[in-house]
Amino acid sequence: MDQSDVDRMVRDHKRWAADDGGEQARMIGRDLSGAKLAGAMLRKGVFSKSNLEGADLHEADFTEAKLEEANLRNANLRGAKLRDADLSGADLRFADLRGADLAGCEVSGAKLKGAVITPEALHKLMGCRAESF
Repeated sequence: MDQSDVDRMVRDHKRWAADDGGEQARMIGRDLSGAKLAGAMLRKGVFSKSNLEGADLHEADFTEAKLEEANLRNANLRGAKLRDADLSGADLRFADLRGADLAGCEVSGAKLKGAVITPEALHKLMGCRAESF
């Protein structure tokens, strides 16, 4: 997908979330590597098995989103809202998660080795299983 397709998907999803037409973001298995989604509202979006490697996702809202088995390696997730998101099996190696809201996230089987994460965010994940740090 090129950036104009990504921008259209964000606009459609925002309208869907506001119950104003549009379409839910359902990017299953899509290549979104390097996409610019900073500040995007993607609440309840579906990004399962998608490639978001190196994407700029800082301050994006992925609350209750499906990101299982997504490739988020080297992604900028600073300040992202990931509350109650499903990140099971996701590759978050070397992702920047500083200031991200990770409360209630499912991270079983996730790869977190080398991820940059604040103690506060890590505390919210305590009790969850992850493959490696």
